[in-house]
Amino acid sequence: PVAMAIGGIVVSTGISRTSARYPRQDMRIRAWRVPPFDNGTYLVIDARNDAICIDPAQGEREVMRAVREEGLRLLAILDTHGHEDHIWDNAALQEATRARLAVHRLDAYRLDPARRPRSLLPLRAPASVPDDLLEEGPITYLADIELLALHTPGHTEGSTSFHLPTEGVLFSGDVLFAGNLGRVDLPGGDAAAMERSLARLAALPAHTRVLPGHGAPTTIAAELPWLRSVRLG
Repeated sequence: PVAMAIGGIVVSTGISRTSARYPRQDMRIRAWRVPPFDNGTYLVIDARNDAICIDPAQGEREVMRAVREEGLRLLAILDTHGHEDHIWDNAALQEATRARLAVHRLDAYRLDPARRPRSLLPLRAPASVPDDLLEEGPITYLADIELLALHTPGHTEGSTSFHLPTEGVLFSGDVLFAGNLGRVDLPGGDAAAMERSLARLAALPAHTRVLPGHGAPTTIAAELPWLRSVRLG
């Protein structure tokens, strides 16, 4: 792998998977872009080495390697939404760590293969059972880190962005990407709801770093030129 500095972030790039570290005081974020769908999988780690995982995707191997090598205690798994490429390794991480699994209540049905809509993927993600159903508001698994659940529907009914306001970081799932937005034409998608969600994210501080569900990171400032005028109707 080759290490390079991009905007103050050290990125280690391998053949098929990339990992990044976002250090800030006593909190750090580990980030991977996981094949085969270039999913963003993230660990948020506090000063005690307690951690949460956002969107395991098919990254259980990477997450567990970090847990072992850094001596982490994984307390929770947060799904930004219930699409299969994002939830694939939910159950494997639950079994390996006994972490609690949380998803917005409106997307909880998607974790059950018998209830979720038909997928575009050739295989079905394993079933997983949420321990906690999220609503709008604070998430308190990491006691010393302010983390907020922002209900941002449009891609799915329960799509949720996770905001670290003190650190200026947003995990946007499949709502907002670098230069693009999530699809609204899949079951549970809603163009009007997506417009409202994007307008809400556009109102966050411009310096907010966006870590999306697919692709490269961006910032609210970089996306504002089109976010302010997006119309899907």
